[in-house]
Amino acid sequence: MIIVGGGAAGLGTAYFLRDSGLDVLILESGHDIGGRSHTVQLAGTSANSGAMFVYKGTKSEELVNELGIQTVPFLPETYGIHVNGRTVVAETNEDVVAGLNLTETEKTELIKFIDTSLSEYQDYVDDRTSAGELDRLSGETVAERIAGLQPAVRDIVATAIRGGAVGDPANLSAKYALRYFASYLAREKNNRLFALDGMQAIPRAILERLPEHTVRYNTQVTDVALLEEEGVYEVSVTGEDREEKLTARHVVLAVPAPVVPDVVRNLPGWKTSALNRVASPGSTTLNIVADIEGLPEFKDWAFIVTVGMPFDAIINPVPGGTEYTSHANILQLTCYGNSSGYLPGFGDDEDRIGEWMEDVFTVAPQLRGRILGVHAQTWQHCFALLSPERAGALPELQRSVGSLHFAGDYTSETAGTHGAYTEAERVASLIRASLKPTG
Repeated sequence: MIIVGGGAAGLGTAYFLRDSGLDVLILESGHDIGGRSHTVQLAGTSANSGAMFVYKGTKSEELVNELGIQTVPFLPETYGIHVNGRTVVAETNEDVVAGLNLTETEKTELIKFIDTSLSEYQDYVDDRTSAGELDRLSGETVAERIAGLQPAVRDIVATAIRGGAVGDPANLSAKYALRYFASYLAREKNNRLFALDGMQAIPRAILERLPEHTVRYNTQVTDVALLEEEGVYEVSVTGEDREEKLTARHVVLAVPAPVVPDVVRNLPGWKTSALNRVASPGSTTLNIVADIEGLPEFKDWAFIVTVGMPFDAIINPVPGGTEYTSHANILQLTCYGNSSGYLPGFGDDEDRIGEWMEDVFTVAPQLRGRILGVHAQTWQHCFALLSPERAGALPELQRSVGSLHFAGDYTSETAGTHGAYTEAERVASLIRASLKPTG
């Protein structure tokens, strides 16, 4: 079996097939595993430049427990908004809104929208939402919901949603927004975990449990074609200054949806049509570690909406700090530039990084002169949005084409790495079932 892509879905599929007897080879175009589960070391901390959290009750949580990866809960006590030159961080939404540079009518409308979102969110997590209401939330975009708001209020809400859920409100279902937007407003303390060694610790731990040489790095797959007479797939690859053709009875495509047609050129029309319904926008992140000695209030930062900035939100993945960061009096922050999208070359562009840092200091001027480390990263395909269009195409996205299988966050009912690991298990189960003798 050949797996194309060494990210969460690819490594996960190999892991769930580790005792199947199959000869598994993962072909990874880059020099490292993990894909968007990428972690960097920054001023003594593990900083995530892509996927941020392990979500409770998901395949990701099962894996960290199974693999012995240490986590701490995300325990936010505050919420913050920066708009019109002022940053307000507070323990209640009422106090946040009251401190903003907005008119009284704008404040009234914003707090009403927040209260409605929180009421829906509480019903959702308490399983009080009816099936009909869930269908409505899945089919309704956030853009439709916020269209009638005053411009200043709409900007705040749209920025908060982009910061918490990556995508533009026009592409996001209201159901999806509940989990990734309202949960921050609710200071939800029971749905996110932070892996102390970073999100890349999961694929690294998986790799340790796979046979040696399971992954071939710096290998680009250029074509996958079925050899009908032999009943196998021919996989054309380039890498290490050579071209090669490999064969396999099963091929798993564990790459972002927009990449799939570049790898397999003769897909059925129904599969191509389904892939075209997946929105997988780019995103850019900036990781920062700062010295906060004498600034204890910054420890409690959790999620700050940043209106009018190239990044939409600043997230502190461990409010209150870890044992190490608390002792060292340092703070780790991640700026999520989801509205900025994919910025080629950003990671090495000191001028553009400097511009982002100036915006950081506009939000938090107290941190100027205290920065201990910075890492910039840009992603062409961050993760597949859970849009009404993708939800409608899900059966076709998941459906195999013969022994050609598809696994990733774009084939999942949710999104992100937790969706990718769930899909890895689903595809592994399909392949296991095909190995059983019939008759």
